Amino acid sequence: MDTEPTSPGPQRDESFYRRLCRHAPVALIATDADFRVVACNVEAGRLIGADPAELAGRPLADVVPADRRGLLDRLLKRTAHRGLTSELEVRLAPPGRPPRDLMIVLSPVPGPEGAPQGVGAWIVDESRSKRLAERLAHAEKMASLGTLAGGVAHHFNNILGGVATYVDFALSSGNRDAMRRALQMTAEAATRASQITRSLLTFAEHGPRDRDLDDLTAIVLTFAHLVERPLEEHDVHLHLDLHPVPGVAVPNKQMHQVLRNLLANAEEAMPEGGTITLTLERTDKTVRLTFADAGTGIKAEHQTLIFEPFFTTKGLLAGGDRVNPGLGLSVVHGLVTEMGGRIEVESPSGKGTRFHLLFPVPERDGPTSD
Repeated sequence: MDTEPTSPGPQRDESFYRRLCRHAPVALIATDADFRVVACNVEAGRLIGADPAELAGRPLADVVPADRRGLLDRLLKRTAHRGLTSELEVRLAPPGRPPRDLMIVLSPVPGPEGAPQGVGAWIVDESRSKRLAERLAHAEKMASLGTLAGGVAHHFNNILGGVATYVDFALSSGNRDAMRRALQMTAEAATRASQITRSLLTFAEHGPRDRDLDDLTAIVLTFAHLVERPLEEHDVHLHLDLHPVPGVAVPNKQMHQVLRNLLANAEEAMPEGGTITLTLERTDKTVRLTFADAGTGIKAEHQTLIFEPFFTTKGLLAGGDRVNPGLGLSVVHGLVTEMGGRIEVESPSGKGTRFHLLFPVPERDGPTSD
């Protein structure tokens, strides 16, 4: 039994679709096979601050800043010749208007025979979302500063209270040995305050450092040599699993401090001894150093807090004590970030903890771009 096809509705002429694209609220620029502009709608002209009619026939690269034109040209060729969608972020500052952060999404326009006929550039204004993200980051920073200030006040109040007590006792006591002991405890309190201050400076410092750069693999080997024997005295065994990786240059002193802080954290998690494994390997565009222990792990609710200053589950009221004020991992996070890397944590309950330090592969060793 034959059936009639469903009617597609009223036929539209070409001018209808031209008007549809021209007045769409989504910015669109179309190019020919030579990447010259053949169409630009009203919204695209508004975003880039240009008259659409004036763009006709000009290279699409003219709409982006000079320092981004080489990259745009490579992405256009990649999009047209390989049929791949590409993205490019640019910041434009039209005369007399505030800067705009734009995302340009390039998509291929195949011709009737399948050969590339041109490229469509879809432009998204991300200025508002970026400003919102910046305000959110600022709010989070202020909240962290409040936590930091509270932690500083808590610890220094305890230290200064103890110093006042020791000094008062030393002044009022007629016993020479008791006075000497009180002064010794005062000196210890001052040392603790100095250690906290140094950790705070390391956490907060973003200025230039002495860049005693060294290869990451060499630093790991040196660190292992220095700590292996002392660890064995505490029934902690160090295992190295090092794979060939591209050379990654990091500051020697800062990287040793990162490893020492992670080691102290691991030793606290394994009071009866255990195994620490350092793994160095390449994963796509990063070199990953994994510091793994066989301790009790970190509770799920604490994993988002461990890099916060003064967060610790040790000491009175879980606020830290004279040995562990809770700055070790926040210092690690700050140093790794300053080196251009990032740190991630995995810690299944009761199955140990793995800190992943990821550093970008130098460009000369990374994948080549089209």
